[in-house]
Amino acid sequence: MLEKFKENIKKLNLINSSDTILIAASGGIDSMVLTHLLLQAGYKCALVHCNFLLRGAESDGDEAFILSEAKRLGIPLFLNKCNALSQVQTEGISVEMAARALRYDWFDKLMQSGNFNKLATGHHLNDDQETFFIKLFRGSGLSGIKGIPVQRDYIIRPLMFFTREEIEVYAKENHILFREDSSNSGDAFLRNRIRHHLLPYMENEFPGSRKALNSSIEKLKEEEELFSTMVGEKRKTLILSDGIEIKIDKEELNKIPEPLFYYILEPYGFTRDQSNKILQTSGSEQTGQFFNSFKYTLLNDREYLFIRARQDTEIQSFKIDSFINAPENPIHLEFELIERTSDFNFESNPNTAYFDVEKLELPLTLRHWQNADSFIPFGMKGKKLLSDFFIDQKVNRFDKEKIWLLISGETIIWVVGLRSSDNFRVQNKTEKILKITYIKK
Repeated sequence: MLEKFKENIKKLNLINSSDTILIAASGGIDSMVLTHLLLQAGYKCALVHCNFLLRGAESDGDEAFILSEAKRLGIPLFLNKCNALSQVQTEGISVEMAARALRYDWFDKLMQSGNFNKLATGHHLNDDQETFFIKLFRGSGLSGIKGIPVQRDYIIRPLMFFTREEIEVYAKENHILFREDSSNSGDAFLRNRIRHHLLPYMENEFPGSRKALNSSIEKLKEEEELFSTMVGEKRKTLILSDGIEIKIDKEELNKIPEPLFYYILEPYGFTRDQSNKILQTSGSEQTGQFFNSFKYTLLNDREYLFIRARQDTEIQSFKIDSFINAPENPIHLEFELIERTSDFNFESNPNTAYFDVEKLELPLTLRHWQNADSFIPFGMKGKKLLSDFFIDQKVNRFDKEKIWLLISGETIIWVVGLRSSDNFRVQNKTEKILKITYIKK
């Protein structure tokens, strides 16, 4: 088994000689066999263990066992206690999901430390079969039922070429110590019911079905990889990005098959139901709608679908205490005090504004707009709600959130980069002008 283990790692380039590996160790047979194999293969490793405080003394026993094994093997150990039940109550999710989220959040933090570049988990062929049926019963598409990948980002699964039976034989032959998780013997979880009942029934009724299932899963993985490559190429032609915001031309969107749209949005965390709703509204007059995934927001605008990372909506304001020192953050402005002369020429540029200094009140304030905001646009006599002004200017909802207001006292003097206020315009009697230039980054 050790030689096959090393051959598979080399064949798939899962680990390089310079890699340092964190092993996700529960104390069970899979993670302890994985630890033994990686050490026997000569790799530099450390153990990482999460105590989720779910099984009382048994959970504490797992922690003590891992601590003892790390000391015996002479390798580093990272321990963490995570209250999974508290996460369940707070987030309203299952115990399994809560434990997984807590575990991988901590793994991410350890990986970001820079001391490790691979995380190895003990998943094997039987896990792959069980996951196949779990995803199948939940109505997953190709990306779900293809099973567990051998490698994803920094996560590697070197045991994915071995069955649980092979792992048990190796553990016995090499006298590997491990802990039994009592929760694995019951049928409380769907995975356990598949393991204890469905898969044995299949093998009994259709001898060789387990081997055939492995073959089918491998084919699905190959086909999904090919499909993902094709979707990736199509995504390149559809998606435009400036590094901050992503946009999809709605006219181009109409040229692709409807089922493909979900896969275009999949990397941004949108569900199939959401992608269907987005597609339905994209061709209608219902513009301005927002759709949220866990990390992204999508806006259905007139000509484009805009996608960007979800933002903190807290209102922040910044004070400017003089007409001499202009701010460079949160936006870059330049101030210039000018004595008014009869031959003074104004620059016609939306990123430049001119104000009568005598009408201004320090400190000036920079902030984002709010719903009730209004001002008197340059050239007009009456007040206008900013929300209406934005509609007139065809400013989409994402761009609205990026717009800054410059305020004197309680009055908006400039919707930066769009229009200044008529209240503070330069007149014939003006003696001193404040010229402000917005330098776009």
